[in-house]
Amino acid sequence: EGPRAAISVVVNATPAAPTVTSPVTYCQNTTAAQVNATGVNLLWYTVATGGTGTTTAPTPSTTASGITNYYVSQTINGCEGPRATITINVTATPAAPIVTTPVTYCQNSAAVALTATGSNLLWFTVSAGGTGVATAPIPSTTTIGSTTYYVSQTASTCEGPRAAIVVNIIASTPAPVVSSPVTYCQNATASVLTATGTGLLWYTTSTGGTGITTAPIPITTTTGTTIYYVSQTTSCGEGPRAAISVVVNATPAAPIAQSNIPYCQTNSSVPLSAIGTNLLWYNVAIGGTGTSTAPSHNISTPGNTSYYVSQTVDGCEGPRAQTTISVTATPIAPAVTSPIVYCQNAATIQLSATGTNLLWYPVASGGTANVAAPTPSSSANGVFTFYVSQTINSCESPRATIVVNITASPTAPIVIPAVSYCQNTTATALTANGTSLLWFTTATGGIGSATAPIPITSVAGITNFYVSQTTSCGEGPRALIAVTVNATPAAPTTLTVSNITNSSASLSWNGAAGSFYELQYKPSASSVWITISTGSTATSNNLTSLTESTSYDWRVNANCSALPSTIYTSSTFTTTVKSVVFGNIRNGFGLKVSPNPLRNNAKLDYQLPGNGNVIITLLNSNGQQIGTIFNGSQNAGKYDIDISKYVNILAKGVYFIRLQQNSDGNSIRFVKY
Repeated sequence: EGPRAAISVVVNATPAAPTVTSPVTYCQNTTAAQVNATGVNLLWYTVATGGTGTTTAPTPSTTASGITNYYVSQTINGCEGPRATITINVTATPAAPIVTTPVTYCQNSAAVALTATGSNLLWFTVSAGGTGVATAPIPSTTTIGSTTYYVSQTASTCEGPRAAIVVNIIASTPAPVVSSPVTYCQNATASVLTATGTGLLWYTTSTGGTGITTAPIPITTTTGTTIYYVSQTTSCGEGPRAAISVVVNATPAAPIAQSNIPYCQTNSSVPLSAIGTNLLWYNVAIGGTGTSTAPSHNISTPGNTSYYVSQTVDGCEGPRAQTTISVTATPIAPAVTSPIVYCQNAATIQLSATGTNLLWYPVASGGTANVAAPTPSSSANGVFTFYVSQTINSCESPRATIVVNITASPTAPIVIPAVSYCQNTTATALTANGTSLLWFTTATGGIGSATAPIPITSVAGITNFYVSQTTSCGEGPRALIAVTVNATPAAPTTLTVSNITNSSASLSWNGAAGSFYELQYKPSASSVWITISTGSTATSNNLTSLTESTSYDWRVNANCSALPSTIYTSSTFTTTVKSVVFGNIRNGFGLKVSPNPLRNNAKLDYQLPGNGNVIITLLNSNGQQIGTIFNGSQNAGKYDIDISKYVNILAKGVYFIRLQQNSDGNSIRFVKY
């Protein structure tokens, strides 16, 4: 047997149950606190025995009324003791007290303390919060309006919700609401008087008397004002009386209006009028709808039309007055004979027309009428117009027109008094403007011919012809036509050429006064003559745009009229050679500005390689065109232009000149300083 081992058996005492407070009471829906106990290593249970404990103390729920038990133990030296019981009582919230609402008092009446059915009542002046009192309040009745009071009851220290009691303080009974005055026209049908109120009582006096519940119907047979009174009775008794004035206005008389208004069909109508107040116009005697706008009658149709008008005074419309519009048809214009023709200074007779009550006028409209027919005067020729109307039933007709033509004694025909021919040219028959012309060779006497003469031009000199015209009023005076035959002038002499340049030349010749010249030129190598002037009286001319170093032929003829003759005097000249050296040449187009830079005056020399229209333009430094220097046709060669007038107006800066011919050209830059 070996040695012995020692085993110590320790038996610990079972600990007592924890110390707790029980029961714990809550009102329903109040906030609960976590349960607690005094002990060591507490374990919480929901059952008295068994179950699994938790170290977290529970928080009771207060949502439902009733009793709930919780259990707790403590553990010492590993030994769990018995469980202590904690009872949670949740007391139900009491209902709101039973109240009577609203409570109504008349103003300043005696009030009693408010009442409610419930236990341990508390009275408040607010719906929530505040401090309740156990004594029921007595409402004040001094001020009209509504006041709300609140009351709750308490059971087992739990207060319930508050009930509201509305106290209405109403005014003493007021007078009814009425509309006054009530107005009627005399003898109109009246309606029962009305008022807005409760328990109405009607009186004929403002105080005293006995009221009736039946509203009166005013009497309208007599004009004037009658006052009725009415009160109302409410829970606060009978109130004061309201007055209703019933005014009966007299019916006004009919307005004063013209009974019959005559119109002629051609007159202009004016709006109808009447004397009265607040007029209303009708097109019927009874009924219909009146208008305050007086009608304007359409008088284009003859006949009678009646209108009616009333007046309204103090809201009462009176009887209608009748106005009749009588429209008389316009008579036709009188019958006349027109036109009437007289020769100037012939005897005339008084004008006449067929109609009634004739009126004569000098104008087509307006003017002053004359009952005596006029007698036209024939002292002056012309067209004179007279007008005449007739009047039937006071209505004047349109005016008939009588045209009187006073034909003047014939005048001399209109002629060209001076006719010129060159000697031996072909003449044409003389002409004149007139009627039934007669031609003479003498100023008076002789026998006229209806055939116009043809002047003879073989001999130079002046021959007089005469012509008259004949109208319905006889033959008039004769007009003179002087025919001058001018001798043919001699051909020009001493053809002279001066101021010859590479592109121009001055031509001149000797001539005779009264002669007309035709000037032509052409390059000697050409067969086509270029006409410079025709029918000119000048004896000189300047040719430009010529080609340098070129031979030219020129010729001039003379005649006694602007028509050219076939007798020419000819000559020849040759243009010079231009010696300008161009530093700027492109495709045969040369340009030179002298001087460059320039201040004011300058000359442009240019060279053309071909024939055609030439355009020379002035451009600014941005290439925008600001002017045209030349635009015309020129042949190949060298030319110059004075461009001073174009550059003098320019501001300081850089500019360009562009030369164009036949879609080609060149440009040059210059400086203005």
